[in-house]
Amino acid sequence: MNKYVKRLGAVTLAAGMLCGMVCSASAGNFAAKIGSTGYATLSEAMEKVQNGQTIVVQSNITNETAGNLAGVQLYYDGAAAKSFAIDFNGHSLTENRSGDPVQALALCAGEKAGQVSITLKNGKISAGGENVCGIYIGDDNTSSPMTVTLQNMTVQAKGDAGILCSGAKLISQANVSGVDDAVFAEDSTIELVAGTYTAAGQDSDDGVIAAYRTTGEDSAELDFSLVRTPEAPAIVRPADWTSLRTMSLTVIHFADVKPSWYYDYVYGAAQKGIVSGVGNVWTFLPNNAVTREQFAVILANTAGADLSRYKNISQFRDVPAGKWSAAGIEWARANGVLSGKGNGIFAPADSITRQEACVMLYQFQTNVLKLEPRKLVEVPAFADRSEVSSWAETAVQVMLEEGIMSGNKETKTSPVMIMPKGTTSRAQTCVLVTKLLALSESRAQ
Repeated sequence: MNKYVKRLGAVTLAAGMLCGMVCSASAGNFAAKIGSTGYATLSEAMEKVQNGQTIVVQSNITNETAGNLAGVQLYYDGAAAKSFAIDFNGHSLTENRSGDPVQALALCAGEKAGQVSITLKNGKISAGGENVCGIYIGDDNTSSPMTVTLQNMTVQAKGDAGILCSGAKLISQANVSGVDDAVFAEDSTIELVAGTYTAAGQDSDDGVIAAYRTTGEDSAELDFSLVRTPEAPAIVRPADWTSLRTMSLTVIHFADVKPSWYYDYVYGAAQKGIVSGVGNVWTFLPNNAVTREQFAVILANTAGADLSRYKNISQFRDVPAGKWSAAGIEWARANGVLSGKGNGIFAPADSITRQEACVMLYQFQTNVLKLEPRKLVEVPAFADRSEVSSWAETAVQVMLEEGIMSGNKETKTSPVMIMPKGTTSRAQTCVLVTKLLALSESRAQ
């Protein structure tokens, strides 16, 4: 079980060697900056950073230090509290060499160190060598454990756990992968804010998140009370935590979806697998416009469609068969949900208008859900009713009468309008499909 080979002692030695290993860098050739001051290595910048400052990484960093003491390292033993951030600024930190002990990044505090808080954000940390972890976090001061927060990070290790954590607190909004475990923790608190955590299991102690509590000098036991996830409505999707194969755990928690009129709709749709984040599982961008191809795929997800038979097929000239959305678009076309814009064109990247969304929803209701239209609400006399295109009139009317679509405002002081040629946001789309599903479920009872 114990993966820690007293890395802390080795890192202490490495910290003492850094000054002799760092050479001056010419202007514009810095690995990192603190304000306007540049540093040849990230390790040097971490030694110099002051409380409250941010280190900004200037370029990709590979194999920063020499010899077996590989990786970027910080050992802090000051009595004063210390808090700082490292903004990778879209860059990566990579350690390809093997050795013992080795890590791409080591963050350590001694027995008498004050409270240490470090934020790592906007980058990627990779360990490619054998027995090399991505991040090692160690704190020997049990009264004030170090807190390391990951924000918008990717951490990968091909020969060890993605993150090793001892006597510390990890707060993770990241995608983390490793061998044996994504995160291996000993006497540490792990808070999974959001992200996908993946591990390739190799022995019976493996797991995506392996959290141990020390019970004796040479003994420890699994204790998952040390692992926390956000309160509802976070979505936790564990795969398999114990078998000897690839295992994964996904925590979905959108940082940009705050309590609002669409809050429950977004999380409800995400819970059903209808929508997902934009590029990750912590960013949703609720106000972004939805494209025609995105809307088609969302409807395919809403139907729970098996898209395997539609792969590598496309009837539209502007939708390549291998495109990510092609199978969803083809499913929608084959099932009478959409018909394109004529002349073999679908215009997949165009933002879908509100009246186009109504047409696709109406055809989805009719041809997929097999629901007859019903008038459930009184539709007010919208001032812009005449702006609805003739080909969309029936669909718009049905969606309004069923309460699926409602009026919208251009500004807070504007009158409520249909706005048929306006765009449909990601949040609005969640409301539309959730209401339509609820209508279908109510009629099935």
